[in-house]
Amino acid sequence: MRTLTRLATVSALATSALFGVSTAAHAEAAPGCADSYQIGTTGYINWGGQRAASVKQFWSPKCQANFAYVFVWQSFRDSHPGTWAVYVTEDIHGGEAGGERYYPPSRGSYFWSDPYPGLGVCSYALGNITYAGVQAEGFTDVRCG
Repeated sequence: MRTLTRLATVSALATSALFGVSTAAHAEAAPGCADSYQIGTTGYINWGGQRAASVKQFWSPKCQANFAYVFVWQSFRDSHPGTWAVYVTEDIHGGEAGGERYYPPSRGSYFWSDPYPGLGVCSYALGNITYAGVQAEGFTDVRCG
């Protein structure tokens, strides 16, 4: 039986590698709200022609809140020594920010906003990376809930 389990695991990993399927490379559930799921499109933060990070917006029915999420890509982390600061927020269509969170310089990769009550509100996720004194930002599309 263990041989079959190992064979199934190796087969699944090989299939993932062959077809480019991700195997839980990063967290995608808001802290404390395990039922959260992505809404809308994924946005990107580009740095000097290189894709640096993904920006996503999540909704949690249990928590009745939206979250913004930034994931700094491994390729950016590998090619940029030092640290970066990250700002992540839910912006309300029309200019107001909610759930804002600033992360001081680190080599981190996962960054969540605080929850923002998004029911009945049009919002989008915004992420900003500051590296070597220069800022770059990305955002998702607007979603109304």
